[in-house]
Amino acid sequence: MLSIKLAEEIVHQTMMRLHYNINVISTDGVILASGDKERIDSIHDGAIEVAKTGLPLLIDASLSVEYPNCKPGINLPIRFHEKIIGVIGITGHPNELQDIANLVQLTTEMIVHQVLTESKSEWQRKNGDFIFKALIEDVPMDSSFTERIQKLPFQLEGPFQIILIKQISDVSSNTLSLNLENILYRQPALFGQIQLNEYYLLLCGHSVKMSKETLQQIINLQKKFGIYIGISPTVSELNELSYAYTGAKTALSFSNDSQKITNFEEVEVYTLFKKSSSYEIGKFLRKLDGLTEKLTNTLVTYFDSNLQLNICANRLGIHRHTLTYRLNKVFEITGYNPQNFEDAFLLKLALTLSKQR
Repeated sequence: MLSIKLAEEIVHQTMMRLHYNINVISTDGVILASGDKERIDSIHDGAIEVAKTGLPLLIDASLSVEYPNCKPGINLPIRFHEKIIGVIGITGHPNELQDIANLVQLTTEMIVHQVLTESKSEWQRKNGDFIFKALIEDVPMDSSFTERIQKLPFQLEGPFQIILIKQISDVSSNTLSLNLENILYRQPALFGQIQLNEYYLLLCGHSVKMSKETLQQIINLQKKFGIYIGISPTVSELNELSYAYTGAKTALSFSNDSQKITNFEEVEVYTLFKKSSSYEIGKFLRKLDGLTEKLTNTLVTYFDSNLQLNICANRLGIHRHTLTYRLNKVFEITGYNPQNFEDAFLLKLALTLSKQR
């Protein structure tokens, strides 16, 4: 069904290029829009005939007797997905209009296809956003919610994984959004925007199995768009998506310039310390107060090197003996020996919690 707004757009776009009056008419013969404003809302019997037969109708002076409320011209069907949804009429002598009639019909159907497709895509996007928000908030699944899920273009079935993306650069977010849509094209996945410069991807079923490939394509966008990525644990059931979303948010909160992509599993242990503002944790973190920026950076690099002295020394560009001296200095200041596994774990924990605070 054609809306009046769309009919007016067709008339406007077409008459900008032609010196003929254009009428856009509903399948029941009502003129929805016209360059001749007085004809709007009147009945066009010729359009009713076109809508019934699906064939063009040329009205000349002789046929005007059969169609007294119609002016001479050509009337053609407007199709969308093989269905007639309206009629376009060009006022004028039919013989003069033969050469342009098919072009006008084609242009009209292209406008209709673009507008209606975009409208459907917009509804699908809003429906996806509604479903995602309801799932992560554990909204009860009543019949109307189930109906919304059934209108998705794919089956909402497990496993599930959530990827959160935060853009920190000034590059157009619309361009990033288009890139993400292209990556997910034809995949069973929901995609949308949570807030300004923050996006979600809900991968379902087959798309979870393809997540490594999808993630690599997203990582390829990091340099251009300046994005951080947080990845949730994989879950099997819809009622676990709240947990998955919280995990993705936690992972995203740990992402920074030195670690732009974080899996929940990498930081899961830190989620156990939810009251990071407690007195006990504050006292624990004060053990780091005596560390200089150089020593702190040495520790971070040491942990990033998986406690491998040679690798760490090479990354810092220092001699291994210098590295050992610095690690001993950390031991002296904090009371924790970075070269001891249990102490290294506590120091890593302290550094991470300190950064989070």
